Amino acid sequence: MGIVGLPEIMDKALEQRSDSEEETKRILVIELKARNYVPSSQENEYLKALWKEFKKVSVWKIESVEEVYQGIPREEIQWHPRVDEVRCEGCSSCVEFCSQGVFAFSAGKSHVVKPLNCIVGKSSCREFCPDRAISFLTKAQLKDNLSHLKSRHGIS
Repeated sequence: MGIVGLPEIMDKALEQRSDSEEETKRILVIELKARNYVPSSQENEYLKALWKEFKKVSVWKIESVEEVYQGIPREEIQWHPRVDEVRCEGCSSCVEFCSQGVFAFSAGKSHVVKPLNCIVGKSSCREFCPDRAISFLTKAQLKDNLSHLKSRHGIS
């Protein structure tokens, strides 16, 4: 299956990144159809291929992203998921859902292996987890943490 303009399609979807998987898939299909003829009977096959590629490209882009957020070194920002091993029943949905490669699956449970890959302020994996085993700081705690760090770094 050949797709014309694949890099541009990926770039558009990354630029318009959404917390919603369905919204990102919608953007992928719009961009695909703007550059290619896609028979309606083949749309789902194309979308599956695009989604798989999008997840790969997302991880690659995130791993090459700046190491600062709003002028603050990323490693100082306490924003990443935590997995409650008691609640986690090992479905590995988070591993498959997260395009940033934050999670890995081993010993029958999901684990956070690359916390700094997590996009600051994003927490859609929490809603995706059927066991409700993923938690984050609250948005208010994140805001307070960022304010404190900005002050410490002299950022207004």
